[in-house]
Amino acid sequence: MENEMKPLKGIKVLDFSTVFAGPHCGQLLADYGADVIKIEPRSGDDSRNWQPLHQGQAGSGTLFFVVNRNKRSVVIDLKTKAGIGIVRRLAKTSDVVLQNFSAGVMDRLGLGYPALKEINDRLIYCSISAFGGTGPMAKARGYDPVIQAFSGMMQIPEEGGAPPARLSIPLIDFTTGQNAFAGILAAIIQRGISGEGAFLEVCLADSAVALQAWGLQRHWGTLGQSAPAKPGGQVVSDNVPYESFKASDGYVYIACGNQKLWLLFCAAVKRPDLAADPAYNTNPARRENYAPLMDILRPLIASQSRAHWERVFVAAGVPFAPINNLAELSVHPQVAASNIIQDYESPQFGSLKAVARAVRFDGHVSPVVAAPPGLGEHTRAVLREIGYADAEIDAFRDASAVGGS
Repeated sequence: MENEMKPLKGIKVLDFSTVFAGPHCGQLLADYGADVIKIEPRSGDDSRNWQPLHQGQAGSGTLFFVVNRNKRSVVIDLKTKAGIGIVRRLAKTSDVVLQNFSAGVMDRLGLGYPALKEINDRLIYCSISAFGGTGPMAKARGYDPVIQAFSGMMQIPEEGGAPPARLSIPLIDFTTGQNAFAGILAAIIQRGISGEGAFLEVCLADSAVALQAWGLQRHWGTLGQSAPAKPGGQVVSDNVPYESFKASDGYVYIACGNQKLWLLFCAAVKRPDLAADPAYNTNPARRENYAPLMDILRPLIASQSRAHWERVFVAAGVPFAPINNLAELSVHPQVAASNIIQDYESPQFGSLKAVARAVRFDGHVSPVVAAPPGLGEHTRAVLREIGYADAEIDAFRDASAVGGS
């Protein structure tokens, strides 16, 4: 079973990326069995020390834990001639290079795609950036919330309203990492046919614009017409009801995405009269009579608990979920049954939890095999694998070309 769950076994990846999107891609490759060698400077990936830290321990940035499991860490100083030579030797026997340096950095180091292709024409080289390699913002830097702002994901307030706010999850970073992962998989398949590698470019801005495809299509199709607003400025969904409601002990979300679901909803809440009422018996009518319908539904939903409505709507087949906070999510019976949250041990930081990859092979979630590596934990082992003797590795360390164990 373990071999079946590691379809990328035998693929070797040099992961120069830092912080989020690139390391997330690297971790996905590692989760599927690739040997991902994380190349770090002597100071390490910035995210090792990003707040918050795990129980206050130095070097335990929680973001680092999220996107760096199942990798090996090698410390190489790319400002040294010896360090560049080591990377070039590693690249000769690698399948993938993943990097997110600022524009032009890898080329100046002699580690860009043209240079590495000369020594390994089967190499798949994936470059991740904020805005890509062309256009007026090609050299601009950016993190997830910067691209949220650029892509229209931040709601622009009315005069006097609260300032635009970022989404509470790094949606664009996650999506960009997954886009890079998909592109690398496609390139591996293509290489199996052609025998040649490829140069891939993935950027946060493109990922964000792609996430806005529906919104942009609506904008073009309606000539920019805004959706009607509820009292208080919220936008009415295309379907009604399709929103949050307050139950007696918290909030729930109910989504009647078609007429059949509306009829199931009415039966579940024991209000068949609403299904028959001309004011509410079609979706256009419900949109037109939104306010009086909400005057009926909101007190009805508020009269019972979230657990009650979960039983009722799940049994009825109405799309429903309790609106959980993270503490509730982490212990929800559905999450426990899925086994997607796993416990594992880190030699450095003790007992930890991780969210496993979200794809099952033959019904099984892949276990977390190795904790995120210590800085330079695998330097000596990896250099030995490409033919360096211990005396040479010691000399590299004495010259500060490499670091770690």
